[in-house]
Amino acid sequence: MDAPAAQTPAVPPAPPATAAEPPVAQAPSHAGYGYGSSYGAPAGWAPAPPRQNVLAWVAFALAFGGLMLGPLSSIAGVVCGHIARRQIRERGEQGDTAALAGLIAGYIVTALWVVGIVLYVLFIVAIIAFSATAAGASAMP
Repeated sequence: MDAPAAQTPAVPPAPPATAAEPPVAQAPSHAGYGYGSSYGAPAGWAPAPPRQNVLAWVAFALAFGGLMLGPLSSIAGVVCGHIARRQIRERGEQGDTAALAGLIAGYIVTALWVVGIVLYVLFIVAIIAFSATAAGASAMP
């Protein structure tokens, strides 16, 4: 009797190369080494997660930076947050929570700055009015 022939793993043949596309190299065979299939990604590997939107984190930093840097920083955080959310929807990126937090914090910090500036101006006006009243009262005989 003849000895049985050695079995080799069946690898699908590569499609013929056309003039428009260059030939594609075959992935190395890892059969027998615990990597799963003989071509492609090893078993157990997951695809890479979607990219983070950097502008969302810039919006987050600018919005909270408005506490120290002033209202222009928090307004820039709001603008960047709106742009980042649009980019996230269009591109399918991650970072929507950071963009939303930047938007909310930017609006709150901007409102606090506006209220603070209005109260400061009212305080100055009240001091000027009080000093004018006090000066007028002391000038009366």
